[in-house]
Amino acid sequence: MKNILIVVAHPKEDSFSFAMANRYKEVNKKESVEMLDLYRDKQQQSFFAYDKSSNDIEITDSVKYYQDKISKADEIVFIFPYWWGSMPAILKNFFDWNLARGFAFEYKNSRPVGLLNGKKVKIFTTTGAPYFIYMLSGANRRLKNMFKKQIVEFCGMKLEAFNIFGGVDTKNKNVDRILNKIK
Repeated sequence: MKNILIVVAHPKEDSFSFAMANRYKEVNKKESVEMLDLYRDKQQQSFFAYDKSSNDIEITDSVKYYQDKISKADEIVFIFPYWWGSMPAILKNFFDWNLARGFAFEYKNSRPVGLLNGKKVKIFTTTGAPYFIYMLSGANRRLKNMFKKQIVEFCGMKLEAFNIFGGVDTKNKNVDRILNKIK
């Protein structure tokens, strides 16, 4: 049985991000699936402040909690809205706190070496504007490359899927079509 960790970064529980997360959980019901809601989780982390001169991050109870979830996962699924050309700040904060040196990576001979080998990552994100607008501007490629090179591969993981669904609006006209693509 595969351990799947779904990390959702959306402030509204009735959002399409949660609909996608619930769909992913449903289609993987034969696996062990856990969902984290970064906005409402009991271990929600404060804004990351790097106030020490060393590179050591304080290992708080919440860092231990989230790193334990990451350690146990074979697959990590990140689901979030594509806001202002990137991810929501709370997801970036999650990375800043929990993908720390000594846990997710280390430096050997001045080069980063990922420590989360064998973990697969899937990304599901949505935009309000049509997909082609982000594709033509290069925004989709930039987001995918940032995740792939600067987060996922940097930490030794493998990006297995990167999905940007455009044209998601308040009328929910594309909702069923998109949910049927989630596998």
